[in-house]
Order: sequence, then structure tokens, then C-alpha cells
Amino acid sequence: MANAPDASYWLITLNLQREEGLQPLVDEIDEAVTSWKQRNPGQRIEDHLYEFVSAVELPLLASTIQETLRYASYGISARRVTEPLEFGGYRFDMGDEIMCLPRLVHTDEEIHENASEYDPRRYMERKKLCKDGKIVPNHSMPWGGGVSMCGGRSVNSSISRSLKV
Repeated sequence: MANAPDASYWLITLNLQREEGLQPLVDEIDEAVTSWKQRNPGQRIEDHLYEFVSAVELPLLASTIQETLRYASYGISARRVTEPLEFGGYRFDMGDEIMCLPRLVHTDEEIHENASEYDPRRYMERKKLCKDGKIVPNHSMPWGGGVSMCGGRSVNSSISRSLKV
């Protein structure tokens, strides 16, 4: 799931399955729109949507998007070994190809408490996620990681926010 329509579909679908549905998101967005209109009387928000989406604080929406990507993304990244190495008890030679499965990190119960559950508020606290007592810097990798990340991730994130507003 690496594009805005898929992310939007899953965000809406997963939230509609929750008792509170989309209402908390609607309330947060409505409050931000009302505040923007008060600061910008006589202007149509539709004419300033990019600026609005880029500037406004929407913590629940941001957390919900990140959780949707963690919960529903299934990306795979291929990497070529550039020098011999041993990892996880396996030996890899130069030229070998390794498939990286970020989904395994996204569903790791040691990193994400109740990882099998969808929790739109999971990232609101912004706590450090750990495994074996060490901080996991790449606990969410829907865009890949390392030297090869999705080139459209910033545009996709902006579009995802805009589609919800």
C-alpha cells in the first residue's frame, strides 16, 4: 500500500469498523477548519487547501495515517549485499540478494503493543518504541528504509492528509 488512494481506503474502512467510526477525525478536522476560517475571514479554504493541510496541527489525523500505514502496508524491499556479512546466524556473500520485509517490524509485539490491533491513537504519545531494551528507530517503514526509500513519500503523505480534509 504505497499510494494515497489505498491509504485513504484503508483509513476509512478500518475506522468505520470501530465503534466511534470517523467522528473523532471529523471533529478534529472541523475544529481546525473553523479556526482557520476565523483567522482568514472571507477566504475559501478550498483555495488554500495545500497551505492549510501543510500548516495545521492535526495530531489524531497524523497518528491515524501512521497507524493505517503500519497496520495495512505490505511493502517488500530488495537489497544486494555489497560485502560479505553475517546477520542473524546467516552468512551472505557479495552479490547475494536479501528481501527485507518491513511488515515483520510493523507486527512485532515486542515493538508495538497489541500489534495485531488497529489503534488510531497509537502514535499520539510519540513514545520511543523499543525491542530488547534498545530504541527501534525504524519502527514504521511503509516507505521502505535505508538508501532506497519511496521517492513519492512526501507527496503521498500530503495527498493523504488532503483527501481526509
